[in-house]
Amino acid sequence: MASQRPVQRAPFGATVALSVTLAVAGFAVVMPLALIAIRPHVLPDPFPPQNQRAETLSYLLAYLVLLPLAVLAGRRAADRVWRGPNAAALPALVGILAGALAAAIVAVKASGRFEQRDGVGVVLAAAIAWWLATLPVLARAARARPWRSLLALERWSSAIWGLAAVALLVALLCFAQLGSISLAALALGALAAGAACAAHRRIASARPPRALGLAVDALALLVVLALVPDLVIVRPEQAAAGDLAAAIETGIIQFHHDFLLGPAKEVLDGRAMLAGTASQYGVTSIYLLAGWFQLAPIGYGTLGLLTALLTSLWFGAGYAILRLAGTPRLLTSAALAVAVVALVFNLLYPVGALPQSGPLRFGMPMAVVLAAVAGARFPRHARLTALAAAAIVGLASVWSLETFAYSAVVFAAVAAAQAWLAPPPGRLRQLIGQALAAAAACVLAQAVFASATLAAAGELPAWGEYLAYLREFLAGEIGELTYDVARWTPALPVGAGYVASAAALAELARRRPAAVERERPALVALCGLTTYGIALLSYYVDRSQDHILIYVALPALLTGTLWLGLLLRWDAASDAARRAGLAFALAVAALVVAVAWSSVDDRLERSALAYAAPGGRSLRAALERLWHLPPLAPAAPAGERALERHMPGERASVVIVAPDLGTEILLRSGRADALALGDPWEASFVGDEELPGLRAAVDALRPGTRMLLDTTARDTLHKLRARPSLDPLEDVVGGLALLQQWALARIDDRFRLRPVAPASDGFTVVELVPRG
Repeated sequence: MASQRPVQRAPFGATVALSVTLAVAGFAVVMPLALIAIRPHVLPDPFPPQNQRAETLSYLLAYLVLLPLAVLAGRRAADRVWRGPNAAALPALVGILAGALAAAIVAVKASGRFEQRDGVGVVLAAAIAWWLATLPVLARAARARPWRSLLALERWSSAIWGLAAVALLVALLCFAQLGSISLAALALGALAAGAACAAHRRIASARPPRALGLAVDALALLVVLALVPDLVIVRPEQAAAGDLAAAIETGIIQFHHDFLLGPAKEVLDGRAMLAGTASQYGVTSIYLLAGWFQLAPIGYGTLGLLTALLTSLWFGAGYAILRLAGTPRLLTSAALAVAVVALVFNLLYPVGALPQSGPLRFGMPMAVVLAAVAGARFPRHARLTALAAAAIVGLASVWSLETFAYSAVVFAAVAAAQAWLAPPPGRLRQLIGQALAAAAACVLAQAVFASATLAAAGELPAWGEYLAYLREFLAGEIGELTYDVARWTPALPVGAGYVASAAALAELARRRPAAVERERPALVALCGLTTYGIALLSYYVDRSQDHILIYVALPALLTGTLWLGLLLRWDAASDAARRAGLAFALAVAALVVAVAWSSVDDRLERSALAYAAPGGRSLRAALERLWHLPPLAPAAPAGERALERHMPGERASVVIVAPDLGTEILLRSGRADALALGDPWEASFVGDEELPGLRAAVDALRPGTRMLLDTTARDTLHKLRARPSLDPLEDVVGGLALLQQWALARIDDRFRLRPVAPASDGFTVVELVPRG
């Protein structure tokens, strides 16, 4: 019989594991209930119904309600068992509960029922069954009487946790596309993991000279920076040659690039953000693009290159954070290698293809974490790094709402961590000081932006132009055009990883062991990256396509690496715990790499490193191609020639053609859009906001003005003339954006459109002639 333990806290590992298990099991109840209770929203064809409200509610409940409740409940339950006669069996008990939950996940997957429409009911039933079995077991284990059957399992604790780890790995396989797993890569990964586990003691004890270590760091960082950029990005040549997959990919890339290129072109043409132009993706982010296009010609290749460079710096910042936080050099390099394979080479679209999904939009919080960790690592410069972090938040306040929200939340998390790690006197004062510094930086940034806009445009920024996009996407019809989270999405284990990190941090905050004082940089990094990851996951919840998950998973990988590094050097951890943690982490890494391995060959040979390597293809030629990319729309050169021939010398031209084609024609010709639409698709999202400016531009047109039309515009005009009852701002008539339809109809009301030359290559140039 186990003797009564003195009143004390349960072991750290068992407490955190129980809290995480309770949180995941709670989510398995809440998520199905939300999906059952909230009816899907029916969208017009060809979009399938979606249940975004239920998904958003599940996400919010998971982190705002279930996580804190699970931490409190797990802590209380573990402590109660530990203070009673069954304390010795607590690790085994938690291992059984965690393993049983993992087994339930595997059983649901094996049944195949979750793939059916009523599958959420299966998940709910399995979760309820787990709870019905778990609650009595926990209650019995916490009683003041010994439970001999449970205590008999104490000697098998290691074996039980081994089985639980295997069950968890099999459960992770449920969220992977089994057909994409490379068995050869998995076998090699398993061998490498075994070798690393066997040799980790000797590797950990090796201490190279400081100069050599810094050189290795520099080399590893350089390799990471060179592996991330894709120097092909888009393949219009293959699309023009009849490659259907390349054509579809090229069209998708062009569509997304135009959302940013349109507003950036307007800025280059002399308009100011929020004083004549706006973008759904931010404010000063567009000025960054305009500044880049002062150095590089504006186009799809150069925008993709900038996005790739920013992504490379994003990964480089992750490497720097790990090293500043004390993560061993070899572990950091291995983690970033896994990140490149899984999060770069495995992207559905190459790095640079979707600029609005990368660090241009979401990367600034990483800089906040980097500044905070640098301050924790080098206390002498803590004041300077704190000012840098506050300045980043200030810049984020005029960058975009999403960037500001994520940056502010991460800043608050690292500020709280720094205050918690500070000596007791003055913690609150330090926290208030950091908050005031960030607020002052935001006020200063807003004042500078307003003053610059007033000086350049003669008016203050009209934030309503940007807020109109937010209203439309958050509460309007455009925001309803989203996608449901895929069943068995890898986002679920990623989200569970963030739950585990947050629960472990909460338990550390309660205990505050002596080792905390030595691990300030790592703990600041963990607080910042965990918060960053949880916040960034909201983007996936809102736009739930699997390729988006990869963009938001970098904080998860960095967080897991930080915890592993802490475990390997934590004095209180046993050798068995270190070996088990390392083995499990390496097994997960091997699985992740095996899933992504099939994409390595194609993407590796497109990386900057492959082009720069001796004997490789010309790096200069690849950059020159991006600098002067072939046309994405095959008809764009013909449109450009029509402008040069029939509308020569114009600085701004009236071009009403298919939206993406029109944007490319204006980019290639170097002309401004006389209608000031930027990207017509984007402008039409907030038609009410853009209509007054468009009306003024159309009304300013004078007889004799020439206009470029294409087949799409001519067909739309024919339909509008045939059916006068159509509302061009409401009814989708053809392939034009709504505001283009309205402008074309209004121009047709005011003028006769006299062809200047016969239609050629699908284009027609017309002259505006007054109606008699």
